[in-house]
Amino acid sequence: MTAATPGGSKSTHGPGPRAGGAPAAPGADAPAAYETHEATYAQDLLDLVETLLPGTVHQPGFLVRAAYHVPGPVDERILRQALDDVVARHGALRTQLVHEDGALRQRVLPPMPARLTVDLLAPGESVDDWIAEVTTRPHPSDEPPLLWAYLGRRDGAQGAREEAVLVLVAHHIAADAWSQDVLERDLAAAYTARLHGRGALPVDVMQYADIAVEDRSDKWQARIGEALPYWRDRLTGAEGLGLPAEHPDAAPGPTAVHPFRIDDGLRDAVRNTARRGRTTPFTLLLTAFVGALLPPGDAMVPVITAGRIPSEWHTVGFLLNVLQIRVDNPGPGGLAELRPRVDSRCREAYANDIPLIPVLRQNPQLLGRMTARDRVAPAFQMIVRPPARASREPSALALDRMPLDTQPPLPIPLPFLWTMRWDDEPGGYVTYDAHLFGAAWMERAVATYLDALTELVR
Repeated sequence: MTAATPGGSKSTHGPGPRAGGAPAAPGADAPAAYETHEATYAQDLLDLVETLLPGTVHQPGFLVRAAYHVPGPVDERILRQALDDVVARHGALRTQLVHEDGALRQRVLPPMPARLTVDLLAPGESVDDWIAEVTTRPHPSDEPPLLWAYLGRRDGAQGAREEAVLVLVAHHIAADAWSQDVLERDLAAAYTARLHGRGALPVDVMQYADIAVEDRSDKWQARIGEALPYWRDRLTGAEGLGLPAEHPDAAPGPTAVHPFRIDDGLRDAVRNTARRGRTTPFTLLLTAFVGALLPPGDAMVPVITAGRIPSEWHTVGFLLNVLQIRVDNPGPGGLAELRPRVDSRCREAYANDIPLIPVLRQNPQLLGRMTARDRVAPAFQMIVRPPARASREPSALALDRMPLDTQPPLPIPLPFLWTMRWDDEPGGYVTYDAHLFGAAWMERAVATYLDALTELVR
């Protein structure tokens, strides 16, 4: 799963929390040296998902991935050193999740060698096929480091190297979409430093295990207590809300993905309309989603957020949270009326942004809604790039990210996830259970959504 917040920061609508995570069984042989920490609320959330849907979180295919064209020469020895530095810098990549005395715990292992596989691509071999093959290999969640690097090279004329492709794969319990950008930047910085003989990248970022300490702090617990009454009131009577499945109660099926693009004219119109209306592009994108896809009346959408505050912008780890946005949907023809309602609910939700786990404990009826297959929970997210740190020198490792629209979908523990991207290539993709929804249904849904978004910004 990926994640982001409206406008690119948790503080767009007010202060916020964290959540998202994972469960696990104790390893057979514990390493001689490690640190044990409490789990974050994010990890507790994924532990709950694994309990409700066994085998969804710890499967070796629950991953995040990114692929890059690498122009120019790549020194494999330096690349291995740089990957070692990245693994040493981010403890989440060296973490096992274990149950001890009935509680989920993090076992952070000491720095260890990174994984780099170098493949020589055969003449005529498709780069897309190679990326698909390496990213669908098993990547176990209990075998740190939870970062795998694959370098594909092709021999050119007279032995010259050309068309290098680098693929970074991380298990989702250790990283999220935001983390991918952090890993990309840290790897480029570490490679540049090593190439110039400056040694390892410093470990000067907040560690994921430190976030667990903050989660349990008196200050954070007080904030959770203050926000819980809001969520109790907002979620009362929310049973049965959701998106009607095309094939209700079908047995779980394979994950499918339907990508789509937003043209530059529509993107500019969304930005201009948001600015004039003193709201955010996210609010408009979510309004179109509710108005186009959900039945009229009481509607609720789980919105996945990045779950980060500025001190955590450069931390690698699973930090997603979920906010339940509940709004009265006037139905077809009511987009103008719906937009301020969505804006208001988003502002309220972000002002009361706390981890989902305490909310679920207070509202256990929502657990059934998370796994319902007649009216599915229509999760929505907008992915944004994290703020970049200013670089002091040009990078010696240029990483040009490649689109992965044609790659096989990775399984997720959600039956329906609508993702919007708002970077250089705006658009989105729907990740869904192919037994609950068909490709033709998805085609119509995307067309209806784009029509609603266009109407909204006229």
